[in-house]
Amino acid sequence: MRKTPLLVLIDGTCALCNGTAAWLARRNADGAMIFAPNQGEVARIAGEPPGGDMGTIVVWDGSRRLVRSDAVLLLFQTLGGGWRLFAFMARLCPGGLRDFLYDQVARRRHRFAGPSSCTRLSPYDLAE
Repeated sequence: MRKTPLLVLIDGTCALCNGTAAWLARRNADGAMIFAPNQGEVARIAGEPPGGDMGTIVVWDGSRRLVRSDAVLLLFQTLGGGWRLFAFMARLCPGGLRDFLYDQVARRRHRFAGPSSCTRLSPYDLAE
């Protein structure tokens, strides 16, 4: 178990982001992750720019800020089990290629998961 939980900042208006956060929250039994919108008060206190970073997921691991594929792989690693193995194998791929693939999904994220008004993350799991 982690000593301090990861702060996971998501685009609160993105259905894919909310769906992914809800999926992670269901697997977050040991409380290793805290979720918050990237435009909220928690994000501002963490040091995010005004308006948040709308183009990517942001994970704060203590004072270390991770974005894009590095953030996603840290989340998979934190889940443990087969997801930790997946994260290890994915890290063998060059970071530039991983980030390129991440950017392709992020650019099209509103097409993948339905309307932006669809919020799947429980208020219980969302810090604000």
